Amino acid sequence: MPEISTYNKLIDEIKQIVIQARHQLVYNVNIELLYTYWNIGKLIVSKEQDKQYDEFSVKQLLISLSKDLTRELGKGFSRSQLTYMRLFYLHFQIFPKKIMLGVTVSHQDENVIKPMGLTVSHLLSWSHYYELLKCNSEEEISFYQQSAIHENWSVRELRRQIDSALFERIALSKDSKGVMKLAKKGNVIEKETDIIRDPYILEFLNIPEHHQYNEKQLEQLIYDNLQKFIMELGKGFAFVGRQYRIILDNTFFYVDLVFYHRILKCFVLIDLKVRSLKHGDIGQMNLYLNYFETEENVEGDNPPIGIILSRQKDDIIVEYATRGISNKIFISKYQLYLPDKKILQNKLKELLNE
Repeated sequence: MPEISTYNKLIDEIKQIVIQARHQLVYNVNIELLYTYWNIGKLIVSKEQDKQYDEFSVKQLLISLSKDLTRELGKGFSRSQLTYMRLFYLHFQIFPKKIMLGVTVSHQDENVIKPMGLTVSHLLSWSHYYELLKCNSEEEISFYQQSAIHENWSVRELRRQIDSALFERIALSKDSKGVMKLAKKGNVIEKETDIIRDPYILEFLNIPEHHQYNEKQLEQLIYDNLQKFIMELGKGFAFVGRQYRIILDNTFFYVDLVFYHRILKCFVLIDLKVRSLKHGDIGQMNLYLNYFETEENVEGDNPPIGIILSRQKDDIIVEYATRGISNKIFISKYQLYLPDKKILQNKLKELLNE
């Protein structure tokens, strides 16, 4: 019988081989599934173009295909699935097929001109693409595709971010060039304003819209749903603490929530307000930021950022109260329900047409 340490090492090595093999198997299955659905979509679109089908004829074609393919091949070919396979091909111009030997071959139909040339990524599953294809534009699809890859979103989280109109919320804070960059690359964090959203959507707290609650209760609900709150904040946030105590002149002050942003390399302080913003709230946050920069920052840390989350805010008060303050203080509203995407989409169209 071999020594226990040698035997355990053997077990670990075998486990590692099996785990890697299983991962590679799932990876290869996903590639083939995406490639299969993309090619099915291509065949359907080619048939439409050959016969010059109108919208009604396409609908009838999908109904007939669904019935016949289900009879011949079994489940997986419902009219809905075939519709999304068709959209998959129409929206994604390039399919880089990863061969087992490691050679990459790009499949592209040069007869179909796409404005953005979207490329299929093997890092996302068919279920991800099924959700992406519900978006209204290729810019929106591209943004959510890149964000899902970079932030490792599950299908459920992707669905939630689309429902919360994340693309529109971030895009409305940018100019037209910034919107296109956002669409192509996702939300790349390069400066403080890249992490700010207005409004923040907190529907996952399940607070009825007209329910009476105080700041302590709001903070507790956020803490109870911390993982979801961090997902709403975005990439790079790490939780440090709640009710973070500061002592000045023998007086205690408490910061509601403290995070550290690993990309910007700075503390992010969040103050919660269930009422309208007042100018004194900004002064209080300025005090917190000055304290953190002097007492909490270590070598390599950048100046801290303050975010005040309020139910309501007056832009004029914000302008006058923050003028002349060197610290980075941002004031955003929060909502307890999902936004009206159509309203935000119309605002975005107005911005792009200016």
